Amino acid sequence: MFTTRQAKNTDYNFLFELKKAAEYEPIKAIFGWDETIQQRIHREEWELAKPTIIEINGKPAGSYLVQRHDDHIYFGRFFLLPQYQGQGIGSQILNGVIEQAQNASLPIKLIYIKTNRVEKLYLRLGFEVTHRDDQFVHMIKQC
Repeated sequence: MFTTRQAKNTDYNFLFELKKAAEYEPIKAIFGWDETIQQRIHREEWELAKPTIIEINGKPAGSYLVQRHDDHIYFGRFFLLPQYQGQGIGSQILNGVIEQAQNASLPIKLIYIKTNRVEKLYLRLGFEVTHRDDQFVHMIKQC
């Protein structure tokens, strides 16, 4: 069982380490991992919007971001520590976001690094690829 809460300032370092645990290899494969650049990107994302923290047994285990726009819901910064992957948590989180989108009659859009293995989950839940390039995969789910 998991709970969620809004990120607090004390989550800043956890969120960077979470991103690193989840995306180090995919980022390294495409861009090369540059710690300074990744710290800067993390700071910019943090200042732009705080994600939701996923907690398991009271400890941070993951994150995601939901942003509502006029014509869609954006879903991003979706990371789970490796030891919590494959347990259905991601499906539960996404099904909750899908329900929100259905209630709002809005599609969900997302983008992820193409070497990330999350695509199977998104496809299983009805997302469709709208565009692929050398770095990213763009997906949508009509709700």
